[in-house]
Amino acid sequence: MRKLIFTILILLAGYVGYMYFFGKGDDKAKAEIIVHETKELGKAVGDFLSTQKEKYDEGEFDSLIDKVGAMLEKLKSSDQQTSKEVKDNLKELQDELRQIDMDKLSEENRQALEKIIGEVEDKLTE
Repeated sequence: MRKLIFTILILLAGYVGYMYFFGKGDDKAKAEIIVHETKELGKAVGDFLSTQKEKYDEGEFDSLIDKVGAMLEKLKSSDQQTSKEVKDNLKELQDELRQIDMDKLSEENRQALEKIIGEVEDKLTE
């Protein structure tokens, strides 16, 4: 399937390139528009990715990890027996925490996230 998609993209790029350099009239104008819009799309994607990287570097997700840790501490300190609703919420939290890409976190945040995931698992097994 990947090869098919890759082949189609190569064919489209070749066709647009041919029309860009050797096309006549309307075909050449359309190819120029496609090339221009593709350049703009590439710049927009690059800007988006650099913004997301800056957010990770600035520690925007540190506060999220801290909030989750505080919530778990609160659950640990309560003497109440966990109800089904609390366990369901913990299960959802565990699933969402596992979806975080640990490769994009700093080493300190990665260790904190692993600790939090472990604590959630411990709480669920009680």
